[in-house]
Amino acid sequence: MYVLYLPIIIFTLIILCFMTFQDIKYREINIISLIVLSVVSALYLGFFIFKGNGALWIKYITQIVITFVFLLIFFILGKISKFVYIGEGDLYTIMALSFTNTFGVLYTLGIFLLALLITLLIPITFFIYNLIVGNRPSYRLASSLSLMFLGYPILIKKITDFYTPLEIFKLKGNKLIRKPKFTPNIEPHKELVSLKKIAKLKNIKEIWVSPLVPFIISIVLGYVIMLFILISNSFPYISGFIVNFL
Repeated sequence: MYVLYLPIIIFTLIILCFMTFQDIKYREINIISLIVLSVVSALYLGFFIFKGNGALWIKYITQIVITFVFLLIFFILGKISKFVYIGEGDLYTIMALSFTNTFGVLYTLGIFLLALLITLLIPITFFIYNLIVGNRPSYRLASSLSLMFLGYPILIKKITDFYTPLEIFKLKGNKLIRKPKFTPNIEPHKELVSLKKIAKLKNIKEIWVSPLVPFIISIVLGYVIMLFILISNSFPYISGFIVNFL
């Protein structure tokens, strides 16, 4: 059965790898690629999988609609809360993946949940790295531990728009006020310009930052893992877990 899906799986991986390269280099996702992926997937499934099977068409359209509603909720949450922000391009990517299969909405949501779990490993990696190299922020214990989970120090001269600052620099008269911050700035350019000016004036060499790691990397890994789960016939068990999780 899965052999029929092989061409669309390969095509999906090619598109995902292309978009990952774009996101890493430019921090942008080509929406045209997602539209092509969605259209080609729908046509391929229609010709080689559905073959006029109305029940499969209904199942396919239903999973797309449910995925859209689910992602719309995340989009709205991202607008009202900085702590659940996921880029619109990443949501579009998950939406496009719902067009590439007929395995049900739980398959696509499984990719999304796996991507979230993979992303949660990043703070643990940061913390272990900071412990090993001895990075210790000079703040209160709770704030310092939070910074160690969220990022690491970097030289001011090396910072780019691909990082979000985890510290605030302010001048009160001629006195420098330096505080930690924990809300990410997805478009940090203006903030970085101000920080660099103050850093140069006060001869500050380093600042704690968090790299803006493209979420699409986690999506690609989630997609590959979900394929292995499907092929290994473990999908029914994972589906049960997803239902209980939601």
